[in-house]
Amino acid sequence: MIWSVIFLSGILTYATRFLPLSKIMPKKLPNFIQDGLQYVSIAVLTPIIINSIITSDNNFMISENNPKIYAALAAFVIAFVSKSILFTLIIGLSVLWIFEFII
Repeated sequence: MIWSVIFLSGILTYATRFLPLSKIMPKKLPNFIQDGLQYVSIAVLTPIIINSIITSDNNFMISENNPKIYAALAAFVIAFVSKSILFTLIIGLSVLWIFEFII
């Protein structure tokens, strides 16, 4: 059973990398697939970011002493208002460093 899962995972991994490079797939994907693909990065990165904000050493840290929460809130507001990745990173990291220095 375990070998079949390993083998199937290898085939799926190879296929996802091979098909876009081959002539089997069309050059332009259908619109509904393109529309769906624009949400993949958000769907993948959101749990990773939220997990890194609220946990530390596998312990939940939802408290007023967690500087990551303040930095994430500031970055969220700046991202919503400015729509600039660079400005969001600068403000988020600045707030994180300031609160780590204070707390």
